[in-house]
Amino acid sequence: LCFHPSRGVADDPAGSQEMIVRPELFSALTEPPCSYCSTQQLKGLIRPDDRVIAWVRGAHNGGAFPLRHFLAGPRVVNDTYGLFFYDPDGGYVAAYRKDYGYRFHGWRNGIMVVQGPDGSLWSALSGRCFAGPQQGNSLHRVPAIVTNWQYWLMLHPESTAYDLFDGQTYQVTELPTERTAESKTTMGQVDERLNPDAQMLGVHVDSGATAFVLDELPGRACFNADVGGQPVTVFWYARTGTAVAFHRELDGRTLTFYADNISPETAPIKDRETGTRWTLAGRGIDGPLRGRELKWVDSLQCRWFAWSSEYRNSNIHESREVQTSKQK
Repeated sequence: LCFHPSRGVADDPAGSQEMIVRPELFSALTEPPCSYCSTQQLKGLIRPDDRVIAWVRGAHNGGAFPLRHFLAGPRVVNDTYGLFFYDPDGGYVAAYRKDYGYRFHGWRNGIMVVQGPDGSLWSALSGRCFAGPQQGNSLHRVPAIVTNWQYWLMLHPESTAYDLFDGQTYQVTELPTERTAESKTTMGQVDERLNPDAQMLGVHVDSGATAFVLDELPGRACFNADVGGQPVTVFWYARTGTAVAFHRELDGRTLTFYADNISPETAPIKDRETGTRWTLAGRGIDGPLRGRELKWVDSLQCRWFAWSSEYRNSNIHESREVQTSKQK
């Protein structure tokens, strides 16, 4: 990369756009103390509608922490539970396997760039390294969804969280409502198949990538599709603005899922084969498959311009193929 110190801009030979470098804007957070969601709820420091990044597998039924308190300010969290990147311009939070020494670096193709401990530069969205000693390598995703604090607490009050000390330890930073000039400057030409700011869930399996458009979906929705040759399902719950993808195969059988409007909000999805009700975390809670878990699929809620900049050959799933209880 050819860096121009006076302008804070680097020419990017690996891509079509220049990169704006501003590492001084945000300071990464490392190893914040942890607690439990139920304990943090008692302190009253987290709003019911706070957006949280939740990891949906692992000990203690996973965990969650609010973006305003831990990610909106630092943009990067290095921790035992995972490596988390928050890019409000691209409209996503990405969760990767635990690692340390990462920090905000700048923007490229409209989305956030992170610098690793050895100086390598990574796309926060895809986890791919595009420059430096690690070029060509990728970070490993961990199962995660973005949802609301109150909803996650209802599903998993015993899950882990980061500890807040009466608001004194971490500065609360409201989530940005507009894109930065730096993101817009580096965005370049956007794939014209969708509006650049279209809300979507991007799913990546093996060499295949598909965008599932979330705009104008009903309150509960579900897609069944093949991505990269694998059968996957996408769950959507509008009240919490939550989308997530799972493999449809379980015990050698391919399940067909649909959104059930009469089921409780804790489990708004059913499968046609067994009638089991499923949570947004991919857990069966009522029916023959109660207690079973679906395998999470690499997926990310984001804006179209961000997804298409990293997955240029991505397919777009037809929104008319949504599965609801009316199609039983």
